[in-house]
Amino acid sequence: MAGLRFSMIGKGFLSAFAFLLSSAMFLWAAPANAADPAVYGALPDVAEVQISPDGKTIAALRNIEGEAAVFFYDLENPQAPPTGLNVGSTNARDLIWADNEQVLLWASLSERAETSSSMETMEFFRWIAIPKSTLKPKVLFGNEPGYFVLEAGDLLATLPHNSKKAVFSRTTLKGRTQGTLRSVSRLERITPDLSYGLLSANLKTGKQNVIDTGEIGTQSWIVNADGEPVARVDFNRAEGVRELHVANERGRFSLLKSFPARADGAAEVSFIGLGEKPDTLIGISYESSNTGAVVEFDLATGETGATLFSHPDYNIDSLAYDYHTATVTGARYIDDLPQTHYFSEDDRKLQTMLGEALPGAAPTIISRSENGTRMIVYVRYTDHPAQFFYYDKSAQHLSLFDTSLKKLEGQVVAAKEKYDYVASDGLTIPGYLTVPKGASKKSMPLIVLPHGGPELRDAQSFGWWSFFYAARGYLVYEPNFRGSEGYGLAFRDAGHGEWGRRMQDDITEGVRRLIADGLVDPERICIVGASYGGYAALVGAAVTPELYDCAVSVNGMTDLIAFLARDEIRKRSLQGRLESTSADYWRLRIGDRFQNEDEIQAVSPVHLAGRIQTPVMLIHSKDDTVVPAGQGRVMRDRLKNAGKPHEYVELPGEDHWLSTSAMRTEMLRRSIEFIDAHIGE
Repeated sequence: MAGLRFSMIGKGFLSAFAFLLSSAMFLWAAPANAADPAVYGALPDVAEVQISPDGKTIAALRNIEGEAAVFFYDLENPQAPPTGLNVGSTNARDLIWADNEQVLLWASLSERAETSSSMETMEFFRWIAIPKSTLKPKVLFGNEPGYFVLEAGDLLATLPHNSKKAVFSRTTLKGRTQGTLRSVSRLERITPDLSYGLLSANLKTGKQNVIDTGEIGTQSWIVNADGEPVARVDFNRAEGVRELHVANERGRFSLLKSFPARADGAAEVSFIGLGEKPDTLIGISYESSNTGAVVEFDLATGETGATLFSHPDYNIDSLAYDYHTATVTGARYIDDLPQTHYFSEDDRKLQTMLGEALPGAAPTIISRSENGTRMIVYVRYTDHPAQFFYYDKSAQHLSLFDTSLKKLEGQVVAAKEKYDYVASDGLTIPGYLTVPKGASKKSMPLIVLPHGGPELRDAQSFGWWSFFYAARGYLVYEPNFRGSEGYGLAFRDAGHGEWGRRMQDDITEGVRRLIADGLVDPERICIVGASYGGYAALVGAAVTPELYDCAVSVNGMTDLIAFLARDEIRKRSLQGRLESTSADYWRLRIGDRFQNEDEIQAVSPVHLAGRIQTPVMLIHSKDDTVVPAGQGRVMRDRLKNAGKPHEYVELPGEDHWLSTSAMRTEMLRRSIEFIDAHIGE
């Protein structure tokens, strides 16, 4: 990287990270035992870093002793201590600058509430505006009268030259509200009273203004840099198509073009935002691509234009979107590590330079000043936690801002490598091994760690869960079985209807291949996972009991019929009038609970408890709103009644995603004690 000055340690703001409002400093010492569950289970010390539009201030989202805090660092006066705001036990998830004064924090909080059907645990997501000068936060939006609105809404434009407002799309009232309180999420927003509208929020007062309520079936909006609506996408359920409506100069919408939907209800074309060229939309199209293509669409005719990016092997993971200009700037995908393809030639050159400066790593530009001279670069690695760098383009100086998990810096004793194999039906199943450093890779004890989703995927970058087990001396296998996302529609769709069947076989065959290759001791194997991975752990213990010596299910589905029924009941509580339902999604992937009841029960762990021969640990979050704790409790009861060895752990105050340090740590502590007891030395 010719001409670039690089430093691993900066001055002032780069090291003065430990001040809260009281300016009390927290000292971060290297742990005596880097395989401590509390070290790996801790939330990142720094979870997000963003630079202001004028490039003068850095905002960082940190976790201090289990609680989130937002810090501001003055780049013009780097010796000055940062200021900050503790946001308490809220699950802080993202941070974005709205203008040079305020950041927007995306956060969630779980609460018990009474709806028209029952008492439910709900997770409410909200945007919170935090001004750096006063540190007085303001919550944006809330519940509509008569409804619990769970979603925060989608940020569309930050209007950097309007210090008071930002523009969002969110559930809003279209007509008059009647009836008792009901819960509504983005997929549950279609009743006679609700639509997905376009709103502006006053960041100082929190007050909202409805720009447009949209129509029944409106799914998304596209705005310009001034926050004005340019286009709207509606789902026409009767016709099974998505309709692109375009606004004229008077703000009135007319149908421009319709696009077919796939069998699962997903869009063949998803419009994301405006392009850098005038009068163009940018979207992801699957009309003629198995992995998706980023294409331009003409706003006047709706015709497809140039293809900006497509990868032959990997799906488009997301698009890089600039909230200040409301334009799409690049495409992101994952090969083994996250990658970004920018549409600008200058940005592509910059990305190449960053890659040369950080060989073997995966740098991603996540925030930049409005003039593009100062930026934050997020860097992932295969052998240690991610880091945040500050890059000054004018000075060509790249410096380390902070490390996501400071206590693990220099302490990680493992690395992740590829491990692909060809399944018995000829399909290549990608995967990864996390290997303890110095391990012989011969006859090792193995932990199989299938991912959740199941339409997610594992990558080769550092992961706190797999690296913890590797630090304890275990080989960890993460298979991207069929049905996983990221490898094209055909690979994903090959998992439809294959829960507990071919998807499970992919895991089983991968383990048997590891044994055949001599890497694994066949007498010391445990299968562990969360959500779908927890389901797969239980099915593995039941259908291949000879393969596993123990199984750990974290927030796993156990009764698929009950899981499907709950989803449908929740929809009926919303009068059953939906523009798209997650019930359709799950029916395609699992089956219809009426037409396919016998087949679904045959792969439901609650009906397989009698076949389990190995010890099982069930860990479930009490406030899980995705897979309720009742799924774990009923499995506990079935195992008890069948006389099977098991342990049950319930995590109080925790959600589906293990969002708190204390409960992540407890999960790691309890699971490793269980695993060590059965396959340890």
